[in-house]
Amino acid sequence: MGPKEYWMDHQKRGDFTFEDLVLGTRFRHRYVIGEDVYQRFLDLFGDASPLHVDDQVAISCGFSAKLMHGAILNGFISNFVGMNFPGKRTLELGVEIHFVKPTYVNDVLELEAIVKERLESRQVVVLQFRFQREATMVANGRVT
Repeated sequence: MGPKEYWMDHQKRGDFTFEDLVLGTRFRHRYVIGEDVYQRFLDLFGDASPLHVDDQVAISCGFSAKLMHGAILNGFISNFVGMNFPGKRTLELGVEIHFVKPTYVNDVLELEAIVKERLESRQVVVLQFRFQREATMVANGRVT
């Protein structure tokens, strides 16, 4: 069986087996950094750095508006791995993420993950992922 491509509204969402995870298989899901996500992050973690809460400060530093916290993208990865792909009985062992471009409130991001390695003896999969806003990559990395 060769690699496939799945959008996470697919019927197998959250119910992939190790055998389904063929090298090169792609998985995609859309996330929105809505005002509600931003506000809940602030409420939970209290990171009120001026770059994250004040448009004028962020603009004076060369950004378009206040920046979203990179940890929000980590949360999306956790959701993706635990609830979408592979789902159910999956634990993250590690995440490496590189923030390439800033993200802002109401950004619509597409997360694409590709199976890059399979460790048969432990049934561990290494995914390479990237977040894109339209055609621009905003973050990339690996998750095990």
